[in-house]
Amino acid sequence: MPVLVICAVVAAALVGVDYLMNHGRIYPGVAIESVPLGGKTPEEARRILEERTSAFEKVELLTDSGKFTVSSEQMGVDFDVRGTVDRAYAVGRRGNLLERIDERLESTWGTVRLPLAVDHERERLRDGLSSVFAALAVEPVEAEFVVNGSDVSVTESRAGQKVDEEKLLDDLEAGLLEGKVQYEVPIVTEEPVLTTEEAEGLKPTTLLGRYRTDYRETSDKSRERVENLDIASKAIDGTLLAPGEIFSLTEKTRSLDYNKTKVIYEGKEERADGGGLCQVSSTLYMAANYAGLEIVERHPHYAQLPYIRPGFDATVWFGDARSKPLDMKLKNDTDAYLLLREYVADDSFIYAEIWGQPTGEEVEMDSEPEYLGPDYSKWTTYKKVTENGKVVFDDVFHKDVYKPLVDEKGKTIRPNSEEAKPAPANP
Repeated sequence: MPVLVICAVVAAALVGVDYLMNHGRIYPGVAIESVPLGGKTPEEARRILEERTSAFEKVELLTDSGKFTVSSEQMGVDFDVRGTVDRAYAVGRRGNLLERIDERLESTWGTVRLPLAVDHERERLRDGLSSVFAALAVEPVEAEFVVNGSDVSVTESRAGQKVDEEKLLDDLEAGLLEGKVQYEVPIVTEEPVLTTEEAEGLKPTTLLGRYRTDYRETSDKSRERVENLDIASKAIDGTLLAPGEIFSLTEKTRSLDYNKTKVIYEGKEERADGGGLCQVSSTLYMAANYAGLEIVERHPHYAQLPYIRPGFDATVWFGDARSKPLDMKLKNDTDAYLLLREYVADDSFIYAEIWGQPTGEEVEMDSEPEYLGPDYSKWTTYKKVTENGKVVFDDVFHKDVYKPLVDEKGKTIRPNSEEAKPAPANP
């Protein structure tokens, strides 16, 4: 017990002597980063650090093509010299007697290194470097499809680049504490979403489904109606659908200027803008069926139509104050892009085609009537789908009821009876 007391007294005496010898000065062995400050007064240490940090007021960011110089002010960086010196001066002077002795022994036999305190906010740092990020960013160039009729070519894609922002910010935060003034800017390659090679493998090359209807087989053989067919068909022709994309006929054709011709509304023939669009819709609908595509939305007409077999039609209506819109939607459920083609030909037919990558599917369709009375009929549409030689669907596709079409005076002008000759299943 006396020995311990003697040791404590001796240690205290040594600490006291050490304190008197270094009064007002930083203890030997204390450094800020790699700068030794032992034996310096706080004022001397501040001058040394201020000279050192003045070199850090500008940081150089190095790239293969050159360098960028950014000021600490731009980055919102402030070096806390006074606070750093205060912490250096406190080494060996804080805590209880044993803690002080421990710190003094550490600085005597080695070096106590403290970091240079840097005040900054990461997002301010990011904002200050935004001009550098923008200057080094190169947007990738996507491969694109160029449509010329049924032929689709692919433009060349190019990779882009951008700064790895998080990596550079991490490097700066670590380096600023070490007094580092030069940094390599990490650049990462940014690949296009669709490369040329991928696009070549996805572009439509094969006719998957085709259908045609005769635009002479209608009560309205006017030039205006044929013009409407041409206007809507041209809006659709050349449309590309990515895998999973849904095509809406009304979205594609709604905003166009049409002639006022005959349309069917609630079982009556009327005159309105866009007469003929239902033939455009029905023709494309059947081409999509024969291509094996998923039909998302389809509505039958009120009455049978002379240009297409009952059960094969698909009406569209943009909607007005009297009724809600009706659409024909199909989905690209294949793994490649689809090309939709539709055009009015000189042979009095309107053609619709679906081009894509081979799917191995073959589709057969037919419809059969059940006459409910002299003016009503129910049609059952059948569909058979064969995939790579194996039948995957062979059943009823849907059922539709058709009513008689009347003129403005209420006279039946298109009966649904056995005498009404339906269009063939495969024109």
